[in-house]
Amino acid sequence: MNKIIPIVAAAVILLVVAVSGCVTNEDKNNQTNSYSANGVSFQYPHSWGVATLSSPNGVVAVGDPNTVVNGNPTTSVVIQKANATASSGLKYAYDQNYANFFNNTGKTKVSEAQLTLNGATVYENVYTSSEEGVAKKYRAVWLQKGSTIYVILCSARTEAYDSQQTNFDLVINSFQAS
Repeated sequence: MNKIIPIVAAAVILLVVAVSGCVTNEDKNNQTNSYSANGVSFQYPHSWGVATLSSPNGVVAVGDPNTVVNGNPTTSVVIQKANATASSGLKYAYDQNYANFFNNTGKTKVSEAQLTLNGATVYENVYTSSEEGVAKKYRAVWLQKGSTIYVILCSARTEAYDSQQTNFDLVINSFQAS
């Protein structure tokens, strides 16, 4: 019996060390960067960086530099201002944008939803597309801050999309506009 107690104690110590190592690694994975300029602010993954912005009405883009193809990250989030004005209403702007969006464009709708984010109604459209030989999945979240309508466009290669949801949620849930 006296020989079992030291073995149990050693096992408990090893378990504590193993768990603390996992917590330390998890904390490193949860580190974030902050973006604050152009009237918006948000958090994004520590390993990502600010990317070159090439989209119309773009405010800022962040992306994973480990996924660059043809000069652009395939995993990214782009913040855009919608072409519509807030006076016409968020839902109207969203509906107008997608009225013909999927007609003969090579884009395929996966889902759409009305959600609540930080107490406000937002609209989400998920779709797939293949551009320059890269099959990607997109998540467009439409929201209104003050008198401006923003679109947070998250994208990744189709096979990597599901694993990026935590990173996309980080940007979306922390998004603020002044």
